[in-house]
This record gives sequence, structure tokens and C-alpha cells, in this order.
Amino acid sequence: MLNSPWLVPLPLDQYLNYRVAVYSWRNEQWIPIKYCRLSRAIELYHRVLLETNQEVFVFPADLDPESFKLM
Repeated sequence: MLNSPWLVPLPLDQYLNYRVAVYSWRNEQWIPIKYCRLSRAIELYHRVLLETNQEVFVFPADLDPESFKLM
């Protein structure tokens, strides 16, 4: 599990229908899970955390987290 000092507030209602990508971090790589609306991604985040005690990460649909990997 990644630990981050960043705190991200919940989005405003106007952004809940934006398309996002949901990823998991495993074995030192980002694994894409699905594309969905932000409101659905928030629900998915809470369900995965509750059922598996793992975290998923939400990114804008056009952002590839692999492009930010540290060398």
C-alpha cells in the first residue's frame, strides 16, 4: 500500500460525471482496472477498501501513471 501525505477533498458535484481511470498498484507497477464516472470510482474505492483492505487510485482518463514512474 502506498502511503501519501496528500489529502484530497471530495470533488464538487459538477465533476462527478467526469470520466476517470481506476488503477491498482501491484508489484511495482500500475494495473488499470476500469474506466468509469468519478462518482462510480469513489464507490468502487470504498468497496475495495472495505472488502480487501487494499487501495485503488483514480486518475484522469487521459493520464497514464506509468509515465510518472521514478527511474
